[in-house]
Amino acid sequence: MTYEFGNNAKTARRALPIARRLIAEGNVLLAPGLELPVENREIVRALAGWWRHVNVLSEDFVDRVAAGRTITTTPIFRSIVEHVYKMLWLAAEGADGLTVVDFSTWSNRKTLLQELVDPNTGEHRWPALEHIEIGTPAGVDLSQSSTDPEIARLRKLLAEFRSFNKLTARFGEENMYTVYRHLCDYTHASAYTADAYTEDLGDGRWAIHADAKPREGERADVIWLPILLMQAGLVLSSRLKDDPFRKQITRAAADYGVSVKQLLPVTLPATG
Repeated sequence: MTYEFGNNAKTARRALPIARRLIAEGNVLLAPGLELPVENREIVRALAGWWRHVNVLSEDFVDRVAAGRTITTTPIFRSIVEHVYKMLWLAAEGADGLTVVDFSTWSNRKTLLQELVDPNTGEHRWPALEHIEIGTPAGVDLSQSSTDPEIARLRKLLAEFRSFNKLTARFGEENMYTVYRHLCDYTHASAYTADAYTEDLGDGRWAIHADAKPREGERADVIWLPILLMQAGLVLSSRLKDDPFRKQITRAAADYGVSVKQLLPVTLPATG
């Protein structure tokens, strides 16, 4: 049977079973241990970690949807979207991307630790981190602007990595940033999250419900989840020996009515 992919009830009904199958097949792939390539080992390690995180988050998402949850699935889906696009970005940028990821992680940690110190007394506001040292960046220090063209180029990549708007524009998928902004509305404290649990009954009376009302776009989240799982799987599999997950993804794509060739906005290397 040939399936047609679309934003409709038929596709939505196939989405969760296909997502569960991709997650389960990912677990099978992981069971004997992933053999990392000799080349680009650190890049593949990062991609593998993010891929696993995407799968675990997706399992939580599927379970919540199956349990009838509504807006509480949104922060999970938002994180899945972000991690998959960061995987695409790292796969495209390679060693430069890893340099940026490492620096960004170090820089965020540095800012956190500095803000934990009272500038007037020098005391730590959070004693649990009192003995953690900031250290130095593992690679290139991108803290300051520079006339060095290499530093300027890496700083541009850093700005791209830190801005989901710029990152999606890099792949010509600005619409995904619009989706991401909508997901943020239900992730951060907003009138949307308050309104989801309350109802105006008129005459100055309000009802507070135990469960949130559905959010517009929830079906689209469910429909897009298998796409994200396939994208993440392809990014990692292409870097592993013998491309071990491509067969499963190709079958899932056919069952979902999409083409594997259309899944990724970047060209991936055949092997690690």
